[in-house]
Amino acid sequence: MDLTDIDVWDVEPLEQLAGGLEGVLVAHRVRDMRRRLDLLRREAASDELQIREDGSVSAVAPIAEGHPLHVHAELLSAAARELIGEALLVSADLHHALSVRSQVGTDLRDKAFRVNEEWRGFSPARRREIVQRAPDLIANLDGIPTGVRSPVNLRRVQAERARLQDDSVRISQELHREYFGGRLSNTGAGLWYAQRKLEDLNALDELLHEQPDRKLVLMDMRSGERGFAAIAIGDPDTADHIAVTVPGLNTNVKDSLRGMVGEATRLRDEAQRQLHSAGRDESVATIAWIGYDAPQVIGPGKFDLGRASFDVSRSAKAGIAADALGSFFHGLRAGAAKPDVHITALGHSYGSLATSLALQRGASASVDDVVFYGSPGVRAKVEADLGIADRHVYVMKAEGDSIAGFGRFGGDPTRTEFQRLSTAEGITPDGVKHERAFGHAEYARTGDNGELRMTGYNLAVVVAGLPELAVLA
Repeated sequence: MDLTDIDVWDVEPLEQLAGGLEGVLVAHRVRDMRRRLDLLRREAASDELQIREDGSVSAVAPIAEGHPLHVHAELLSAAARELIGEALLVSADLHHALSVRSQVGTDLRDKAFRVNEEWRGFSPARRREIVQRAPDLIANLDGIPTGVRSPVNLRRVQAERARLQDDSVRISQELHREYFGGRLSNTGAGLWYAQRKLEDLNALDELLHEQPDRKLVLMDMRSGERGFAAIAIGDPDTADHIAVTVPGLNTNVKDSLRGMVGEATRLRDEAQRQLHSAGRDESVATIAWIGYDAPQVIGPGKFDLGRASFDVSRSAKAGIAADALGSFFHGLRAGAAKPDVHITALGHSYGSLATSLALQRGASASVDDVVFYGSPGVRAKVEADLGIADRHVYVMKAEGDSIAGFGRFGGDPTRTEFQRLSTAEGITPDGVKHERAFGHAEYARTGDNGELRMTGYNLAVVVAGLPELAVLA
């Protein structure tokens, strides 16, 4: 083992190669060693010294013993050899992680459960060390409990804001240096997206300050064109019932998350009320999830409306979302204190396609019930297509909803074997009047009487695990 081994380690796929939390931590340690080695080499170069592969240090001209440069060279050599020793330990950790991987499957569910098992196996001191030294690694790592991820993400907000502000300044400077003000490059679009992410982050921060008990389960301002975030109402770690809502066309953190959080809050309140009325002392957590780049009508170019129409007519973005969503579901189940936690997937509009694809790719192993509403299609006809038990997939299509049943993705889901839930005005079994839903956006909203619409009520009783109370179409 020498310094060359640190240079040639392929860092990026280490997480996938090793899997689990140990694989992620190994990758982090390799990156940290590379950073420290780079600093040592720069420091050596500034004094015309060179660090050899074995950690020894040479100079351009002979140096007398006791000379300050000789002392500096000795210190650099000791630090370099310490890095080599650390690399030996990291290599051993990597081989251990690989041996564990060879004994266990490599799918997203296995990874989330292994991450959770490894995390719970760490001592409290080791957990604190990881939180302090590698917060970016665990903040959005599925399988880490929400009670750990949320405070870590909250502490990252300021650093992410500073980074995005720096990005905006840097890109602006690049734009000013380019010919024709960047019209012949993508620099202008890069600046537009950096500014939108900053707006996403500010909107997210404002939401969290309004209600400090909200949990920031996901905060990623790097991966997509726009920011990604997920906010939980209630505690997913201890809840008996968890619901995740996945949105569709034109949703983003800045413009959509506030409304989604409000809907998640009302959904949880109604689900809790129904459980209380049924004499069941059970808790509910609802999550507003924007963890993918949904098709957007507004963008940095002149043809964004056309681009949105193109994106929403294809499954590409939904396919990208599916893997992230599937991993998120597995992480929720892995992190739950109750092994029989009841998890419901709620897919609206284009988000229903993303949800369906996630289920078809294995997320069904962690999901019990599904509701598709306002869906343009889900590429499934029966529960078996999704890997969900019979009579546990529900669909809703409101009058006047021109998006639902669009047919691009396998036809209208309400014309399949899935159970149809009512969207019409009516009286529910608890004697409450609920107004109808009309159009594409009213499903989870309240009516003029302050009650959830019939569609919102139906969502709530499914989430609460009380499908016998649902009003069928």
